[in-house]
Parts: sequence; structure tokens; C-alpha cells
Amino acid sequence: MENKLTTSGYGIYLLSESRLEQFLKKNKVRSKKILESFQKNHALYLESLKEGVWVPIVPIQSAKYIIKVKNKDEFFSDEWEQVYKYEGFNLEIGENDDLWIGSFGSLLNFNKNDFSGENQSYETLDGNILYKAFKYNINKGKYLIDILGFKRITAMDFPHANLGYQFLLHPVDDFEAYADPREDDRYMFNIQ
Repeated sequence: MENKLTTSGYGIYLLSESRLEQFLKKNKVRSKKILESFQKNHALYLESLKEGVWVPIVPIQSAKYIIKVKNKDEFFSDEWEQVYKYEGFNLEIGENDDLWIGSFGSLLNFNKNDFSGENQSYETLDGNILYKAFKYNINKGKYLIDILGFKRITAMDFPHANLGYQFLLHPVDDFEAYADPREDDRYMFNIQ
């Protein structure tokens, strides 16, 4: 099955739910509104990037995206062209070996139970199943993430996805620096 993520917000996240829980507990964050907590406390947001708690990919358009993870899915075919590649984002996978890639809408009101299955989905009024997050089993540890943006060379009609992301994971012993994906003058994640 091809993982098609439908975004319901202005971004995508990569995170390990078990590592996020550990970070929130350590910093005594009790609010379930994760995005709001990071917006209100910039120092906490920067600390989350340094420790590899999550990687926010913003801003992007609300659309369907094909999601691929190196060693978990195939690479994009020659029907796609690579638009960009950004390197060196910290991400730590926690004790549950869980990498979640999902729509920002999933973090508006964080619920640990939403991260218990293999994906997060919902049904539209006309009976279509849309996916807002996918889980990948990745070994516990620290990784540097490369983000590659792709678009289909010849666009297809709805409901096909014409945009996509490939995530490459490089194991490391420690994080030496960090990249802030919200630096708009440095990163442009919206695929055009």
C-alpha cells in the first residue's frame, strides 16, 4: 500500500511518540495543545529541536502527499522529479521504536491513544478513508534526517497525490548542532 497522507493544516511532523512523551514530562508540559505550547515558549521549541524530539515541516499546502521512508518503502519512480533536498534535522526515536509522520492537525489536541495503532485515519461524509498519520517501525536511536520534496512530472487527476516527501534517516551517536525548519529564509518546504 502506498502511504498517502492528507494534511489538515499547514504542515507535517516527524516524531517518536514515546520520545515526545518523555520530553513533555521532563519539561512539565501538561497541556495537550502541543503546537500552542511550542508557539508560546520559543526556548522550549528550540530545545525540542536540539534534542531531536520532532521535526516540523512548515508551511506547506493542504493536499495529499505520498510519504516514503528509506529502507521502509521504495524510492520515487521516474514519474516524479525531485524539487529539493534539505539535510541535517535531528530526530530521536524512543523506546517504542516508533516514527510517526503526520499532519499538524493531529497535534492540535494531543491524545496518546491516537498513537496506538499503525496509522490515524478518518472517514469523509462520502465514505472515503483519509489518513492523517502513519507509523513506521524504526530502531531506537538518534538520526539525522534528510527531507526530499517530490512532485509528479505529469499531474494526475484527483484522488491521486501529485506531491510527495522522501525521508532519509542517518544514524548518529550524538547531535552536534540543530537545524530549525521554521527558518523561512533558509527552507522552503512547500512543493510547487
